[in-house]
Amino acid sequence: MKLITNPSDVTAALADAEERGPCRRVLMAAPDYFNIESAINPWMRNAEGELNVVDSAKARYQWDTMARAYRDVGIEVQVIEGPPGLPDFCFAANQSLTCRDASGRQIALLSEMASETRREEVAHFRHWYKAHGFTVVDCPPELRPFEGTGDASRHHGRHAFWGGVGPRTGLDAWNFVAETTGASVIPLNLPDPRYYHLDTCLAVLSPRAALYVPAAFDDAGRSLLAAGFDDLIAVSNHDAANFACNAHCPDGTHVLIQQGSGQTLEALVKRGFTVIELDTSEFMKSGGSVFCLKQELP
Repeated sequence: MKLITNPSDVTAALADAEERGPCRRVLMAAPDYFNIESAINPWMRNAEGELNVVDSAKARYQWDTMARAYRDVGIEVQVIEGPPGLPDFCFAANQSLTCRDASGRQIALLSEMASETRREEVAHFRHWYKAHGFTVVDCPPELRPFEGTGDASRHHGRHAFWGGVGPRTGLDAWNFVAETTGASVIPLNLPDPRYYHLDTCLAVLSPRAALYVPAAFDDAGRSLLAAGFDDLIAVSNHDAANFACNAHCPDGTHVLIQQGSGQTLEALVKRGFTVIELDTSEFMKSGGSVFCLKQELP
């Protein structure tokens, strides 16, 4: 397949993309060693410039609650155990991108992490995927960085991805994704360092609706999004800082989202979504929330 860069091509590309069912299972990475040991994004320091401090027991409780919420809506949760020495391992969206190819094979594309502190995480995911019957594909090192579904958002119901282009994933990586998976990819530039991953500023809710932060995209990106969604829900600055766009809607109905984003919640309920508010405050200290903490599995 190819990259879709012209808004006039987006509608046809999505209509032509192979149909895909809703998410039925996710992979979550145990947060046993979650901590903040260095700052690799703008959210990891407090107002005084010091590293945020994690309450490990509270983080575990929040993670368990999120896993239970998935199970309660019929989503199977599989777990990869977190190794010592990798404090960001729990953010399972970043180390890979998974899907089924045209022949139905489960494929795991492994990331080339931007930060040296996170590169060792990928080997553990490689082992897990091989043990669970996936065809594992390594991202060519020269395409670094590529951070999986931190920057890849599936278009609901279609074998197509919206792809963030910024500090964590380069444009060339999306050519690799398109060629390897057979999916169309619509790249979106991320010029604002606060929105270093696409999953901080875009949440695909259904084939026609998405949450987004308008200021996180350039004019070209906003035009592409407008061509792809009939109902773009603008998220306020307050709710964006509360990681409202790091929500996850696995089935087009239930939206798992960080608690406290009142304006966004009102917009979701108005459109008929069932909202499940979660407390991910300990993980927000490290720059992530619901979407970051899981990997959709095909």
